[in-house]
Amino acid sequence: MSRRTRTRGWQSTFSGLTGLGLIAPFLVAAGVFILYPFVELLRTAFGEPDGFGNFSDFFHSPAARRTLWTTCVTSLIVTVIVVVVGAVLAWSLRTTRSRATRMVIALAVFMPLWMGAVMKIYVFTVLLERFGVVNRTLTSLGVIDEPMQLLRTRFAVVAGMTYQMLPYAVLPLYAVYVTIDLNLVQAAESMGASRVRALRDVVAPLALPGLLASTVIVYVICIGYYLTPVLLGGATAPFTASLIADDIFNLFEPQQAAVASVLLLIVAALVILGGLRLVGKERMRRALG
Repeated sequence: MSRRTRTRGWQSTFSGLTGLGLIAPFLVAAGVFILYPFVELLRTAFGEPDGFGNFSDFFHSPAARRTLWTTCVTSLIVTVIVVVVGAVLAWSLRTTRSRATRMVIALAVFMPLWMGAVMKIYVFTVLLERFGVVNRTLTSLGVIDEPMQLLRTRFAVVAGMTYQMLPYAVLPLYAVYVTIDLNLVQAAESMGASRVRALRDVVAPLALPGLLASTVIVYVICIGYYLTPVLLGGATAPFTASLIADDIFNLFEPQQAAVASVLLLIVAALVILGGLRLVGKERMRRALG
């Protein structure tokens, strides 16, 4: 056996060329499916005829302004509700000793993930239509005299999006709560603090990075919603995603669609940067991981 053969063995590190070869498929896929579309989007949005003036034209349109405003405000409402309800559910899931309660909360959280988007929207349509379950129940109880208009309203959009987004708040918050020692709450109560004050002064500061991370995740996903606003809200709650679809498929205005898309990306980037600014990159990474 030659000396060269005897010295050859397993190496725990790769050479630069080997590493580049291993990540080459990923780089190609990222370039084709992420970088190139993004560059084309910017080129279209800032292209002829007016460059930056294309964005001015967007904001001069009352319908476009209303759509962007509706998207941001409705997403904010959904985010607040989802994070508050998700924080309560995650804490209950963390602290309850009842197996039945834990099972019910877990099913409530995971069911939206198991169901398809169209199925979830169809369920809310059955619940909220004029002669649906909600109206019939309220009418039979004497709460209302005649069915209310629940479908094709902002309320329907908020309800549908809240149900779909709940897991994206509960799961990260539960992961944060697991790292909090429950003895700290008991120690605070033993020192005279009420349960509410113990949660506010002990749990809330420790869970703050997770809360902000969940807020960022939920809001960024919400502003890109399409099916739920279209099918549950209709013209009463137009989202920017539906405006983009109309510009592409009905009005044949790809530049206006690109402008709206860039604005959504800017809003998402500002929210993410704001979260990083408030929490810090490392704490945000730990909260998400």
